[in-house]
Amino acid sequence: MSRSQHIVIVGFGPVASRLAEELLPEIREGRAALTIIGAERHAAYNRIRIGDVSVGRILPEEIMVDSPEALAAQGVELILGAEAAHLDRDAQELTLSDGRRVSYDRLVLATGAEPRMPPCTVEVRRGGKLDGERSGAQMPRGVVPLRTIEDALAVRERSRIGKPVTVLGGGVLGVEAALALAETGAEVTLLHRGGTPMSREADPDAGMLLRRELTSMGVDVRAATDVREVVSDDGELVAVRTSSGERIPATLLVVCIGVVARDSLAKDAGLPCSWGVTVGTDGRSLGDPHIFAAGDCASVEGRGSAGLIAPGWLQAEVVASGLRDDLGLTSSPDRDAAGELVDFAQPSLSAGLDVILVKSESLNMACAGETDIDPWDPQAPDVSTWADPRRGQYLRLVTEGERLTGFVVIGMPRTAAELSMHAARGTLPTADRTALLAAEHATREAELGPGDVLCRCAGTTVGVVQDAAPCCRSVEDVASQTRAGTGCGTCHRAIEKILEESAAQPV
Repeated sequence: MSRSQHIVIVGFGPVASRLAEELLPEIREGRAALTIIGAERHAAYNRIRIGDVSVGRILPEEIMVDSPEALAAQGVELILGAEAAHLDRDAQELTLSDGRRVSYDRLVLATGAEPRMPPCTVEVRRGGKLDGERSGAQMPRGVVPLRTIEDALAVRERSRIGKPVTVLGGGVLGVEAALALAETGAEVTLLHRGGTPMSREADPDAGMLLRRELTSMGVDVRAATDVREVVSDDGELVAVRTSSGERIPATLLVVCIGVVARDSLAKDAGLPCSWGVTVGTDGRSLGDPHIFAAGDCASVEGRGSAGLIAPGWLQAEVVASGLRDDLGLTSSPDRDAAGELVDFAQPSLSAGLDVILVKSESLNMACAGETDIDPWDPQAPDVSTWADPRRGQYLRLVTEGERLTGFVVIGMPRTAAELSMHAARGTLPTADRTALLAAEHATREAELGPGDVLCRCAGTTVGVVQDAAPCCRSVEDVASQTRAGTGCGTCHRAIEKILEESAAQPV
């Protein structure tokens, strides 16, 4: 090549960070140049752990996944605090919000998504007296989505007041937010439009158990309810009015009703978009072979993003592979500890199910695929269900031929880890479903074997973490070596235990 091929990534979230990590060998060797354009002024951070920041469990700096200084030292150009305002596909050039222009050989859109806000009106009061009504375009202080670090800090500040908190949205994000706030002692009301929480992800029986578990943890769950109006007094939220006409006092309304892909840059440039930038299973835009998309802004073959970290990381790996192929950047062969060549299969976006994990200190729940299946329908897939409601345990498997097509599991952590692994790989669990129950009840989570999955987000097994532990002193060290603990953080305690056990062993 006469010059280094220039790759530009628009967006600096966790998916862009993983993509940059995948490309660093080529960047360090000078075989490619990489520019990352980020609208926020700080480093990429693990958005999946925003909820922990919002209740003060961790500090914002603890979820940072990249150091701008470290990336710059390895040859990556970072442009932070600027947005890509215009894309000229013919010239292969971006115009930024500050007027700068950046050319590219290959472009990756990783612009993420923005939160939906409720389409409600605002009752405006001043000094307690009615002062009119307006559309909800300008919300009062106290109506906060949960998407950015700034959002998380706003929730943390307002939840400390000790006044009632309302969470809008019964999906996984709303359930996680309600649980996290209730765990801090806040008085929480969860409003959701469905009959049971997480009704899109879990069958009705699982939803009923989830609702009971939420109630037992102090969350007041209101089904088939939406927010029609928020009440503002001197610019501050004081109450919400629901679709049933009820007025609920609240100084904080946490909005968790989904996100919309940030695809306006692609749309304005004439790229096909449907629930995001439409790409094939290789992550490449269906409208321009020089452009890729990954993460929440990408729509693989017209399917909207699941908003999960593991599929986003896989997309980053797939896009990195495509970029190397396009630009002739053949990577160095992988070798094991003995120096032997290791043959890894090419990553693909078409295999496996997207697994949803509820991140909570008080509830263990995982689900994937479609589970609301009639088990008595002879034409339907096979359904296996087991429940122990008094102990807060539930399991449903849906299989079709040799494929696992859906599952939901509550209160059974080992089974959740096992099924998450099978779902990600597209494989089928044991033919004897009772073996899952036997393993769950015979062995505690702390006694998982070397081949069992410890980190469900990264797919890292116990054995891999145990092998790395003698050379590590912290969870962060383990994460850098194995990627375990880089996702939702629910495996951190297990990693800490392995580190303690390793430190107690003689060298």
